[in-house]
Amino acid sequence: MASSHADSLYTQYKKSIKMGIFEHMKKNNSRELLFIEEQNLNLKAIIAVDSIILGPANASAKLYDYKDEERAISEALDIAYYNSLRASLLRKSLGGGSIILCGEPKKVKSEMYFRALGVFLNRWNGKIYMTKGKGVSYKDLNYVNKESKYILGLEESHNGLGRIYKSRAKGMIIGLKAACKIKLQTNSLRNLKVVVQGVGDLGSELVTELINEGANITITDKVYDRIKVIQDKVNDIKIVRPDDIYKQKCDIFCSCATEKIVKKCNAEELNCKILTGGTNAMLADDVDTEMLKNRGILYIPSYVINSGDVIQLSNEIENFGKDKLEKELFEIYDNTIDLINLSNQTGETIDKLATKRAEEYVKKVSAIKMLR
Repeated sequence: MASSHADSLYTQYKKSIKMGIFEHMKKNNSRELLFIEEQNLNLKAIIAVDSIILGPANASAKLYDYKDEERAISEALDIAYYNSLRASLLRKSLGGGSIILCGEPKKVKSEMYFRALGVFLNRWNGKIYMTKGKGVSYKDLNYVNKESKYILGLEESHNGLGRIYKSRAKGMIIGLKAACKIKLQTNSLRNLKVVVQGVGDLGSELVTELINEGANITITDKVYDRIKVIQDKVNDIKIVRPDDIYKQKCDIFCSCATEKIVKKCNAEELNCKILTGGTNAMLADDVDTEMLKNRGILYIPSYVINSGDVIQLSNEIENFGKDKLEKELFEIYDNTIDLINLSNQTGETIDKLATKRAEEYVKKVSAIKMLR
């Protein structure tokens, strides 16, 4: 495999981006950013490592045809940061990383493309573990696995604990019940009106779980085929246009669409009691969480309740089975209850409290490791 062209790629990116690379890294105090290119295979990758203090980095891999290279860098760093945040909130032995693969999936995907990525993973000697993200299939992961053992979240047929979106959706249901206990004085989701924005891998799993809980569900997605799959299973599910989803009167608004999709103009339309989601940063930068609080909306940052996959991955890396995974998912319930109560006591928003708690835990672990 050809060596990475880090210097030339750095120059190329530096010319094209508005914010400097180190400014992007400083935003989340990220540790490392690497650029990999294998021209013969059309492999262009950005590897971000936020932290490996708690354990090896959980590096979600996303394949997307980025038109804006600055966005690709920013997403690499953000995903790595949120993976660290989610693990530290639950005190799991995982760090945070990401693998952004730049290219049009239909054109670049091949067995050798992903096997080459596996060869690169081996260079980290277990400090980075690749996990599935958008645009990457389980078939792709299996190709990487031919060259590297540093893969987490494989299907059970390949010695994993199963599809990570199932654990993520189950964890979200548990987190929603915690929010409902305090905000709506009920431990059940039965008959509650729940909006799900975006029904891709995670959203469709969440809808399945909500159906089992007896919730009244409204869905939307820009891709009709995704809606059709759910509609074929559930005849009476309510479907609305993407632009009309925000004004739907509901108990819970749950966004599983793209990052930062809830903008200020849409947030002002929200007619819900609880706002949360599956994507790590569902709120755009112009949305003030204090404003949501003043409107009586309980905002639960997605990374507080969407960590079921992190729990699964931490159990995989420690060679535990499904029983322990299922039991530990309820840590999301306790964590959510605790943060809501603390917010009510202190007046601080949950997002600020969660970030502070996660960062303090990492600092303490780092101090302990310095003693060795």
